[in-house]
Amino acid sequence: MADLSIRQSRVFTPMNLHRTTGKPDWENIKPADYTLDQKIAAATRGFVTPGNLITLIGFGIVIYGLVALLQKYFWLGLILLAVGRLLDILDGFVAEATHTKSPLGETFDAVADKAGTLLTIIVLIVANIAAWWMIVALIIPQLLIPIVIFYKQRAGVRVHPTRPGKLSMATAWVGIVGLIAVKAMETRQALSVGVDVLIIVSLLLSLYALWQYSTGRD
Repeated sequence: MADLSIRQSRVFTPMNLHRTTGKPDWENIKPADYTLDQKIAAATRGFVTPGNLITLIGFGIVIYGLVALLQKYFWLGLILLAVGRLLDILDGFVAEATHTKSPLGETFDAVADKAGTLLTIIVLIVANIAAWWMIVALIIPQLLIPIVIFYKQRAGVRVHPTRPGKLSMATAWVGIVGLIAVKAMETRQALSVGVDVLIIVSLLLSLYALWQYSTGRD
C-alpha cells in the first residue's frame, strides 16, 4: 500500500501547487508503490510529468496567440492567451493531484511563465497595444525578480513563489487581456480605466513580492 500518511498530510492550497520541499514527490513514496505517472517521472528525472506537459502545451498556445496578435487577429489572440494562461494554472493542480511535483517542474513552470509574459510584453509594444507607462509597469518585475531569484539561488537559498508574486502575475495577465480587448473594440472608456487600475495594482504587488524575495520573507 502506498504511503498514505504522506499523501493525506498535504494541505491542498493554491500556494502549494508549484512549491516543492526540495525533492520530487515520488521520493517520499516507496518505488513499489509508484503510480504510472510517478514511474515515468522518476525514469525521466522529472522531465516527463503531466504538469510539465500541460505547461509546455500552454506555452505553445500562448506563442500561437502572440502570432495572431501580430497578424491583428486580436480576438483570436485574446482567446488563445487566455487558454494558455488557464493551462498554466491547471498544470499546478495536475502536478499536485498526481503527486509528481519536483524542483525541476517548479523551475520549468516559473521559466515558462516569465518567458511567456516577456514575449507578450514585446508583442504589446510591436502591435502598439499598450501605452509606454504600462509597458514599463509590466516589464520591470519580469526583469528584476528573476535577477533577485538568480542571486539568491547562487547563494544557496531556494526561492519559492509567494502569494503576492502569484497575485501580481495573475493581475498583470488580466490587465493584458483587457488591453487586447480594448484594442479589439477600439475603445478607451470604462474598460480602459479598469485596465489601467489592474496594471497599477499588478506593479504594486510585484514590488512587494520583489521585497519578499530579496529579504527571504514568505
